Amino acid sequence: MADLLPQNAAAVKAEAITAPVHDVARRLAGSFALYGSANVGIRALNFLLIVVYARYLRPYEYGIIYMAEIIATFLIIFAGLSIDSALQRLYFQHHHDAEELRSYLGSAIRFGLVWMAGFLVLVLVLGGYVQSHLQQPAAVPFYPYVAMAIATATATQGTQYRLAVYLAAQRPRPYALLSLVLAVLTGAACLYGVVVRRRGPIGMIKGKLVAAVITFLFAAWSMRSLLTARFQWRFLRDSLSFSLPLVPHLAMAYGLIVADRFILQHYRSLSEVGIYSLAYTFGMVMYLVTQSLSQAWLPIFFELADGGEDNRRMLGRIGSGLAIFLVGLACLGMLLSPVLLHALLDYRYRAAARLVPWIVMGYLFHALFSLFQLSILQAKRTASVFIISLIAFIVNLALNFAMVPRWGMDGAAWATTIAYGVEAIGAFVLAQRFVAVSYRVPEILTDIVVASGALYLTQQAWALRWYGLLLVFCTILTLALLLVIGKHELREVFIVLRNTLKREARESPPGNY
Repeated sequence: MADLLPQNAAAVKAEAITAPVHDVARRLAGSFALYGSANVGIRALNFLLIVVYARYLRPYEYGIIYMAEIIATFLIIFAGLSIDSALQRLYFQHHHDAEELRSYLGSAIRFGLVWMAGFLVLVLVLGGYVQSHLQQPAAVPFYPYVAMAIATATATQGTQYRLAVYLAAQRPRPYALLSLVLAVLTGAACLYGVVVRRRGPIGMIKGKLVAAVITFLFAAWSMRSLLTARFQWRFLRDSLSFSLPLVPHLAMAYGLIVADRFILQHYRSLSEVGIYSLAYTFGMVMYLVTQSLSQAWLPIFFELADGGEDNRRMLGRIGSGLAIFLVGLACLGMLLSPVLLHALLDYRYRAAARLVPWIVMGYLFHALFSLFQLSILQAKRTASVFIISLIAFIVNLALNFAMVPRWGMDGAAWATTIAYGVEAIGAFVLAQRFVAVSYRVPEILTDIVVASGALYLTQQAWALRWYGLLLVFCTILTLALLLVIGKHELREVFIVLRNTLKREARESPPGNY
């Protein structure tokens, strides 16, 4: 009898731990289903439109659009000050008191909007003057292309504040609705400018601006109760102390994404930049899955990370399942993408088909970085995130300068993927020092090896000749391997996901905005 007591006690403890795991995973799966449905729907709409745009825009015109948006997005990092990240993290320090939460959100958002408005005016006034005094002539004129793209990015960042509050409050339905409004308005306005009016790049950029401004007005109206709340400087100081160290990180992270475009434009043509950027757009399917998971997992992670050892064990089990799930999706994307792009794209863009698998692999590494960095954010060691991004950026820059002159857009894709791998490794090492989470590292590494094999296969000419038959065989084989390697972790995710999809989440935490 005495021998049975420890076993019974262990069984009771295991059951007590499993129940919270299932409860947390159920919430995660419900949110992921909603965020994922919205993001996939929006991306599917964008892909459909890209196929249409590719028949009306030449590759060099795509290059103009992407270069203008790259400059605008980089500048908006300094206009946004990463306040939306502070909203998502510090929300949980004030959500116990509805009035205090309202004051905190209102203080941070009001400052953010005022700062962005001033930054926009300054850039629009000085941008043309600065560009005209550059030693090397710019490939894309500041007026009207870059100026309109900056205005669009500013309006979109204002909408992002509303989305950040929805995300922290775990309200996926209004988040999805507002995102869908922006996507539909953008698609309609761009179709009008590019297809109906035949205005080329300016038609698309102007369409995006109109859609972004209208959506921001909707978002601002929905935040009116927050914008009229009592302003408190202490809340603003808390937000800036968290967010400002993230600004250089975001600059480095964005530089990691776009440096290859500038280097490619220097050594090659705008047409090659356009093809490469289009490949990135398709490769970002992996990013939208990552984004959906991050949106669902981020608030739950922050809730649980302050708990004891049982919570840490729970985070490790679910986090490992998510990592293996992402590897499986990446393999599927890499194996499917070449044949789909050959079927869908205009012949002028078909060179993008061999690039997309590399980009998907890079976004897989970035997904793992996003998963691991939550421990760093929980510890409020945001300066460490900048260090990781700086190292990855330097690696990316060096590899691009070494590879792009010889291999062009292929070299750019290789360099970026390697840099994302460095980023993921750095995030894991530092995260385990601050808030250690017991990830199943051997299983995750083995799955990455399988994904590397899938990537290698997509680059072989002999494989592409027999791609129809080979695709079915390799997809089944790859997913079977991943299932065998990570069956315990995936079972946690898939069982709960199946149960959750049968019933919608009915409750939201009190005090949501």
